[in-house]
Amino acid sequence: MKKYKKILKYICILGLILFVALGLNPALQTTEYIYESAEIPASFDGYTICQISDLHCKSFGKDNQKLLSEINEMNPDIVVLTGDIVDEDHEDLSAVEALFQGIQQANIPCYYVTGNHELEDDAEVQYAELLSMIEKYNIINMDDKTQTIRKGTDSIYLTGSKWYSRYVVNFLVPTKPDGFHILLYHGTDFFDLIKDYNYDLVLSGHIHGGIIRLPFINKGLFGNSGELNPQYVSGIYQNKQGTCTMIASRGLGDAFLPRFYNRPELVRITLKAPQP
Repeated sequence: MKKYKKILKYICILGLILFVALGLNPALQTTEYIYESAEIPASFDGYTICQISDLHCKSFGKDNQKLLSEINEMNPDIVVLTGDIVDEDHEDLSAVEALFQGIQQANIPCYYVTGNHELEDDAEVQYAELLSMIEKYNIINMDDKTQTIRKGTDSIYLTGSKWYSRYVVNFLVPTKPDGFHILLYHGTDFFDLIKDYNYDLVLSGHIHGGIIRLPFINKGLFGNSGELNPQYVSGIYQNKQGTCTMIASRGLGDAFLPRFYNRPELVRITLKAPQP
């Protein structure tokens, strides 16, 4: 009997070690979404968007080659950066510059909006350097701007809103009410304010997937500021009318706790137009 108890003890210890090791898996993961809407023009059927969020200066491989390899394999039409690319805790921005340089070399149009960490008082130097790199590598700064994206004879509209905390509602009304509208805004936790402002698709981050996630359950435990059980952490959410969809990225970088069952995430979105 003692022999079996000893074996059971070792099995439990090994199981616990395996559980923790799997939970701390830092490998990059790509999540793919297909988004279908009657508002998507025919020319944009199959149009792909790569979303990068909450990088926090992190590097995946030397010169961010693992991340760039995933992006290149995706072959997206555009890349969008939904905030917190740098922060106040990292002075070395070489990983960010390598990413921007790689995107430019791949000739992929890239759009950026500012997150909360870039606007921290202690991040002034990093943010200034980031804005300089954005200009150097032809990244399009979308803070409080709308751009028309054309393909063939059709157009869609891309709007970015800078991180303005509770004042975000002042910057949300689309400049053109008709057509397919995408909003880039850093904070998923503002979806209740955003969802009724006539955007078809909202791309956000900020919550890091809840940082610690429960295995097999789409649930994260913590918000970005440590609050428990945040509502919008990862995946797809819709308003009740089904007129506004948000895709919440788990992001790539680290937070105040290590990621647990929460691998760094790169997002690929494919737009699907209605079939004739």
